[in-house]
Amino acid sequence: MDWAEVDARPFMLYLQYLTFGGLRERQRQLQALQGLWDICTITLEDIYHPETVANLLCHCLEMEGDMEGALVGYNASRDFMPRNNAANLHIHRMTGPQ
Repeated sequence: MDWAEVDARPFMLYLQYLTFGGLRERQRQLQALQGLWDICTITLEDIYHPETVANLLCHCLEMEGDMEGALVGYNASRDFMPRNNAANLHIHRMTGPQ
């Protein structure tokens, strides 16, 4: 996989999550995560490349320690777009060869 496309707003929230985490601003980090969660659970059908947005959210869930939630989300992303989806790599990384 050479590149990925994602809607600008969810990508900005993902970057905010990473940035505020690095700055140790936990409240703002959680606000960014909540915004990304809202996009994935409320308005996912209104954005471009929803499978990539789901993968961004799942990566955040992994960093939060919610491996089960991340795996569920990666599987949902893969179900939405089975081929050429980074979720396939993440699922393989998390579960090992099957």
